[in-house]
Amino acid sequence: MIHLRKSNAIKISLEEHQWEQLSAPQRIKSGSQEENVIAFDIYDDQDLIGFAMVKHFAKDSWFLWNFAIDRNFQGKKLGFESLKILIDIMKTHYQAKIITTTYTYGNEIAKGLYEKIGFVETDRVEEADCHEVNLMISL
Repeated sequence: MIHLRKSNAIKISLEEHQWEQLSAPQRIKSGSQEENVIAFDIYDDQDLIGFAMVKHFAKDSWFLWNFAIDRNFQGKKLGFESLKILIDIMKTHYQAKIITTTYTYGNEIAKGLYEKIGFVETDRVEEADCHEVNLMISL
């Protein structure tokens, strides 16, 4: 059974190229100390399977800042289940009405996951050092 526990650091294993999709571990640690940020470890029963970090940025609105599933648990639909539970927690316990997120252009796995959950593309950032797709879900 998937459940989340508050955290203050990312403790999962990822493939080297996957780290590029997240904030640096030291930024995650410092960000988790910010008043408007909540970080979660994601568990399947007793197994640590993932990490999520959200940031409150406007009334009823949150940004999914970091989300990842441990490399040993990828491909088992646990990302989908975890994200559904995270969204429910944000709606129920934090009165979220909108959650936004981004993914790097070309990351088809992230795109598929977010679209399957119900996120819709709002715009794209195409700059020299940034190629991101912005998404939003209304709850």
